[in-house]
Amino acid sequence: MRKKLKLLDSGWLTMETPQTPMHVAGLMLLKVPEDAGPDYMQNMLRWMTESKEVSAPFNKRLASILPMNLDASWMTDQDVDLDYHIRHAALPKPGRVRELLALVSRIHAQHMDKNHPLWECYLIEGLEGNRFAIYFKIHHSLVDGVAGMRMVQSRLARSPHEKLPAMWSAEWDELIKKPARPISSGSKVNPAQAMLDNLKAVGSAAIKLAKMGTTPLDSNVKSIYKAPATPINKRVSQARRFVAQSWSLDRVRKVAKEYDATINDVVLEMCGGALREYLNTYAGGLPKNSLVANIPVSIRSADAADDNGNAISALQVTLGTNIKSARSRIDAIKESTQAAKERLGSMNKLEINAHTVLSNLPLLAGQVSGLDGRIPVLFNVVVSNVPGPQETLYMNGAELLALYPVSLIWHGYAVNITVQSYNGNMDFGIIACRESAPKVQRMLDFLESTLVEIEEESPARKTRRKAAKAVDSAQDSGKTAAA
Repeated sequence: MRKKLKLLDSGWLTMETPQTPMHVAGLMLLKVPEDAGPDYMQNMLRWMTESKEVSAPFNKRLASILPMNLDASWMTDQDVDLDYHIRHAALPKPGRVRELLALVSRIHAQHMDKNHPLWECYLIEGLEGNRFAIYFKIHHSLVDGVAGMRMVQSRLARSPHEKLPAMWSAEWDELIKKPARPISSGSKVNPAQAMLDNLKAVGSAAIKLAKMGTTPLDSNVKSIYKAPATPINKRVSQARRFVAQSWSLDRVRKVAKEYDATINDVVLEMCGGALREYLNTYAGGLPKNSLVANIPVSIRSADAADDNGNAISALQVTLGTNIKSARSRIDAIKESTQAAKERLGSMNKLEINAHTVLSNLPLLAGQVSGLDGRIPVLFNVVVSNVPGPQETLYMNGAELLALYPVSLIWHGYAVNITVQSYNGNMDFGIIACRESAPKVQRMLDFLESTLVEIEEESPARKTRRKAAKAVDSAQDSGKTAAA
């Protein structure tokens, strides 16, 4: 039985080019259990490949491969070859994180074979500190970031002693059974009315999109085609560079509280400050107007934890890269994100879906025609913040230490920053084109220096410094009077 792809899911296949594979991934760092024997990694590989049957979406395969993905549909692969999908690799000594990230950069650049279900998993051993890694990639047409995170979260153990099957095992079909949808007692949907409702939604979304385009370029309120030209908005090659680092969630939360901001506002401030330093250092300076970030937003219902496919929209917000003061930048970001949220919140579900399709049509057309990277861009960089579990998780007895997201880039959009929160940390993953965005590893240093700058300029810290200075001054005056 075939199932036709949704329009948004099909779009990820259509945008795929030799230089732009459209898969997303996660890099898990895990700790080998203290009591593990010398055959632990062999047993781990055996556990990963022992499933006799495979669950969705890991058993979905494209029914046909046609130009432009015409009539794209999924079919169930009844004989998934796990020995093909699960691969074993080892790092060269000394097995540092640097070597791991270099390996992931190479693997992430490789396309997947569309004659098989579109996912691969790499078990990577030899990482120093008694650790190993799992790199897992899956095509964006199968899942979005939130769906992928929910799936990973629901299929990992809560203790080292809990025994669970591998996340692609068909045993999960029984372990996580979806409740049957209640049969509606209302009248049947009228096809003509449904078409009319959709047309109204498209018209309303088109009017709102056009209105968004009237905002001045220097306004903090952003929409598509409000982004300046930069060196990171050029054509990309297939070569990738992936870098990653973690920051304390409590540290970021404390800053957010001091600025009366959200955690996501602080993440955007860190990214804006880092890009500001990066462009000043490696791209000859900053554009006059601020860079614009495209922020994916989940519109998936809370009870759709195991649904596949894509259920996302996007917001465009300023990163304040044209503002020197960290405090002023975060004020601009707060204004921008609030306006974007209110705009999306004013739409119903049909209008959001229509808005998502209409606003992404130029991106799709640009990728397919080969014009992206040669014409003005809709935005400058994708910044995504995916909330994750705040408890320690385990895989087959091994503790999960970190979960770094590895996203995708397109022609014209050479840098993607994705953040995954997990167990008290915010795990940043930056994927970039090696040619269009060189030395992207320095972005990690700039993220840290920006966070320090935000902390130093926070109102609370300034108040504390002022109070301390007043105390010192009073003490000095007392010493002088005594003398």
